[in-house]
Amino acid sequence: MKRKDLFREGFKSVFQFTFTKADEITESIKEIWQEETDPKPRSQKTPNQKKKPSKKKSKPNQNIKPTVVRKRKTKMFQTLSLPPGASSNFFSLCTGCNECIFSCPYAVLFPVTATDSEKSFPHFDPNAKACHLCTDWPCINACPEEALIPYEMSDTTPKFGKAKLLKEFCINEKTGEATCNACFVTCPIEKTVKFKGNLPVFAQSSCTGCGLCVETCPSFPKAIQIKLIKN
Repeated sequence: MKRKDLFREGFKSVFQFTFTKADEITESIKEIWQEETDPKPRSQKTPNQKKKPSKKKSKPNQNIKPTVVRKRKTKMFQTLSLPPGASSNFFSLCTGCNECIFSCPYAVLFPVTATDSEKSFPHFDPNAKACHLCTDWPCINACPEEALIPYEMSDTTPKFGKAKLLKEFCINEKTGEATCNACFVTCPIEKTVKFKGNLPVFAQSSCTGCGLCVETCPSFPKAIQIKLIKN
């Protein structure tokens, strides 16, 4: 027998076996499917079997009024801070032009859509990205509607919030020494960060809550948190 004929006969026997087994599997599946799809015969009741008492559905009382779930009104943007120089009537003056956002050299500001309208307002999160307290205030100068008011010479720093130490995450708390002074070096306001022993202390009167100390804190989780002032 030639090699070509030998391979042909071999493949023929293999495929014949496969087809036979496939037919058997198909028939088994059909039987199982038939049992599943056929309705089950009702069980015949014996003469001594008592009927179960039927449970009557109670009619709802028409005098009972349906309860109305009212959603609590949440304050808008309560975890974010407004841009520097935000006026008292910021939300009525701001048009959402985003000029302050585009002018920020550190890309700190971002638009947030209001919950009660489709209008967006610029905000920033000092616990995520800090305001660098630019001396020329480009965000304020870019505002065309005077929603951001320039600071007077006697009041050159804004007030976003206050820095708070979470000493359980501080490196100095873990080492027992003044190992890290990143917050002291980074703070742009003099005499705002001091050390009491090996732990930093923040002067609440001069702290602006800009978030630079949070941004440069090397520990994880962050050992400093800005407690925001409500807008």
